[in-house]
Amino acid sequence: MKSLSLGIIALILVSAILLLSDLQNRNKKKNPQQPVDQIKSEIMAGKKFKLGMVHFVDSPNSEDCEKGIRKALKDHDLRDGIDFTLTVYNAQGDISTLNSIAGTIANETWDLIFALSTPTVQLLAKKLPDTRIVFTNVGDPVAAGLGNSFDDHLPNLCGIATMSDFDGLLKLVKYLHPGIKHAGTIFTPAEINSVSYKVRLEEAANKRGIKLIAAPAHTATEVLDAANSLVAQRIDAFCQISDNLTGSCSSAILKVSLRSKIPYYGYVTNQVNQGAVAVCARDYFQSGYEAGQLGIEVLSGKNPDQIPFRNVEKTDYLISLETARLYKIHIPARVFAVFPQLKIIKP
Repeated sequence: MKSLSLGIIALILVSAILLLSDLQNRNKKKNPQQPVDQIKSEIMAGKKFKLGMVHFVDSPNSEDCEKGIRKALKDHDLRDGIDFTLTVYNAQGDISTLNSIAGTIANETWDLIFALSTPTVQLLAKKLPDTRIVFTNVGDPVAAGLGNSFDDHLPNLCGIATMSDFDGLLKLVKYLHPGIKHAGTIFTPAEINSVSYKVRLEEAANKRGIKLIAAPAHTATEVLDAANSLVAQRIDAFCQISDNLTGSCSSAILKVSLRSKIPYYGYVTNQVNQGAVAVCARDYFQSGYEAGQLGIEVLSGKNPDQIPFRNVEKTDYLISLETARLYKIHIPARVFAVFPQLKIIKP
């Protein structure tokens, strides 16, 4: 009888141990890795990181990405000048300058480089195969040659893709501008993402019965000429893709739009305050913030090849009430049911 009691007690103890072990395993599955902040506190203590950041050109998108990255670092209690140094380079849209920057970076040792455009990350990926890189402000990283897919990519880099929602904007445009037949956009043949964007916008336009007229530009001067050529071809609206060149010259396109009384629809958030009727924009501050979070993971010891590329999580749908009134564009009530996240920007 005594041995039977001992057996029952032993069985209860074993069951309890197994139950506790299973509970711990479940918790591990729910939390497959420690929070980034905890990893940082364990691994980063006492180290001052050497970080770099490379812009290709001054543009609102690139500037917002930098602000987002800095905010992410700050939110994770990394202090500029104390926990890290950040050296910022800008090629001012010149490939030879970008090559020179890559050479300068290659001669030093870095903990991490942030690349804020497609031309930038393409060049750095070739020149710095052993340096850890986090990118953002890159529309199509696969088309840019950074990997075969979002999961299968170059081992030393990871990042946030910012591919525009082409059909989303055109869907909104059709509600605001139901009679649109011809839309115009300017693209940059030298930029892979720009060409890809032009093709994707054309596909989305065809789907909605809109003919896209695309004008190429290679320089800032040509951007203005291209905008005027689209006006001469009697487009009904500008539907302007976002790339490095046209992004840095967007004010010139917007001026042509306003002067010609041709509505402008775009893919950059701040353009809604500069003369665009509406934008469907990836949040570039958010994309920078998410890139900064990836940077924290990499600095905490995670290999970039273990981090899949991913798309930025947030998209803004915005309409300028003032500009819509200027063009006598009616905002139908049903549009808010179709775009529940739509915001009206008032004067």
